[in-house]
Amino acid sequence: MKLYQIATLVSMCLLLGGCGSAASDAHADALANGKAIFTTGRDSQGQMIAAQTPPLMPSCQACHGATGAGGLHLPGGAVSADLRYSALVSGQKHPYTMALLERAISSGIDDDGDSLNPVMPRWQLSKQDLHDIAYYVLHELK
Repeated sequence: MKLYQIATLVSMCLLLGGCGSAASDAHADALANGKAIFTTGRDSQGQMIAAQTPPLMPSCQACHGATGAGGLHLPGGAVSADLRYSALVSGQKHPYTMALLERAISSGIDDDGDSLNPVMPRWQLSKQDLHDIAYYVLHELK
């Protein structure tokens, strides 16, 4: 379920005075799947997430750390980015949105339209998995 679909569902449920469990279930599913992808490199169904070229590490967490703080020194002088909200949104001239973060994860293009370091994998995810990992990063990594 897309973020705007979840927001619409939540709004409708609040107006109608019920049905909160469907929205909360979708939200919980998205977060669980995003966390699974971030921590293990596999979606919540156990499917391995592939990249255009083999990644140096098997998961987002392996480079960016459990909190998303980054700072891991990688080959070629690259340092893994800080993925916490304060770095992606508050600390940016062009704050990351869901769409910009999804683009960075899948295409390697940052919030300013520049290419990320090639050490950052260009992950090949389903639309749902891409949404879920971006949602997890933006909303859970504080």
